[in-house]
Amino acid sequence: MIKINLSNNAKALDLSNIGGFDLTKLKFKPFLAALLFLFFVPDMVLLPMWEEERQTIDQGLAAKRTQLAQLKSKVNQSKLLEKQITELKLQEENLGKKLIAVKQAIIVKKNPATLLLYIAKNIPPELWIKELNIDRDTMNIKGEALDYTSIGNFVNSLRSSVFIKDANIASTSSAVRASDKKRIESFEVKFTIARFEQ
Repeated sequence: MIKINLSNNAKALDLSNIGGFDLTKLKFKPFLAALLFLFFVPDMVLLPMWEEERQTIDQGLAAKRTQLAQLKSKVNQSKLLEKQITELKLQEENLGKKLIAVKQAIIVKKNPATLLLYIAKNIPPELWIKELNIDRDTMNIKGEALDYTSIGNFVNSLRSSVFIKDANIASTSSAVRASDKKRIESFEVKFTIARFEQ
């Protein structure tokens, strides 16, 4: 017959064997030397080696930060250039619109300089103009002459112009000039402007 001891008597803890190591065979001085070696030697050997690696990495990091700063400044400059390009494109569009408006205004605008120069060259010596009005495509000239012949010559020269069509005498009247008692013929000529440029 087998007897089983089921009592809960605690066995004494054996500290001489921990994790398979027999501590009774451990030499204290070599163990202490090994501990001191593990604590101090890495600081003297490994730390300087790691310090050199850390300095190398820090220098590389500083170089990368410098490159990053340069790239950021280039990006900012390119953003400014893009903004300037956008503004220039807007100005170009506005100038294009203004140019179109100016061209249309030039087309619509009627410059009477050539017509007036023609009239001035064809005024007879005995005739002078006192008033000249332009209303769109019609012109009205009022003046005085020493005789009717000068008025007729003036109207005929107007009719022969490429600038003028339908030149007619609208009215005439005679008067005596008070200063020298000469007879003066007042006249009014109306005509349509055919064109303003040759």
